[in-house]
Amino acid sequence: MTRLTDDDVKNISNTLEDVNQMLVRTAGMTTKQMACDAVSIVPESIDLDDYYVGVVPITSGMGVITRFSESVADICRALDMDAFVTSTYDVTGLAEALSKDPDIVFLADDYEFIAYNTRARKYSNNSFCTASGYVAVLNGAAKGLIGKTVLVVGAGRVGSRAAGLLLARGAKVGITDIDTAKAHAVAKENPGVKVIEDVGEAISSNDLILNASPAHIDSKYIREGAIISSPGVPHTFDGEAYAKATIIHDPLDIGVAVMAVQSASFSCPDKRKCRR
Repeated sequence: MTRLTDDDVKNISNTLEDVNQMLVRTAGMTTKQMACDAVSIVPESIDLDDYYVGVVPITSGMGVITRFSESVADICRALDMDAFVTSTYDVTGLAEALSKDPDIVFLADDYEFIAYNTRARKYSNNSFCTASGYVAVLNGAAKGLIGKTVLVVGAGRVGSRAAGLLLARGAKVGITDIDTAKAHAVAKENPGVKVIEDVGEAISSNDLILNASPAHIDSKYIREGAIISSPGVPHTFDGEAYAKATIIHDPLDIGVAVMAVQSASFSCPDKRKCRR
């Protein structure tokens, strides 16, 4: 996973409703509705307040990001889940969490971020869930993607998953990356995806963009009226970019909400498919 900083997450718990309202305004759906759409279930089919969630801080690698675990728990609470953060870390923290018999346990290190459903013995992965959430948001903001062209910027873990998810939504997908070999690898894995090697040209030629790149996008390339669904971290769009385009971004909420809902759905007895 792309590592967040302390500054990225320090205020998340205080802005959850702001993100919810941003999603309503730009994509026509609440955070819960977005997360359910991302994993193809209808919100009425799952009672999130039935789920008990534990979050375990992990100190390996570069260590704990200040307020990361608390922010994850608060995002779950905003979905009406009951959530707690363990007072201990690592394996001891996992043992503490399991002693409370949670339905779901969240854990993250520098490389993986998962939500493990202890009942179903299956887990959600942040890269997939972030990609799926931002694809769902773009679909809502564009009022459907069938037959529309979408550019994916960045061929990493999130971008590569987003390409396949966009194809599944009926979009025509292009992908660009400064590492063209990575872009071609994604296209090979997802027949129908077109590689555009000139990043600036790709951005300036598209109105619908999923930005999964940590690189700065120069505002001069962004088209007036573009819609950019942007999980990329760090988030470096400037005021000019926001004046020209609808840019949808948050540091953590969308990905975690989708993880929570997908993980809960693994043990939900009434998983009805959403209508696209």
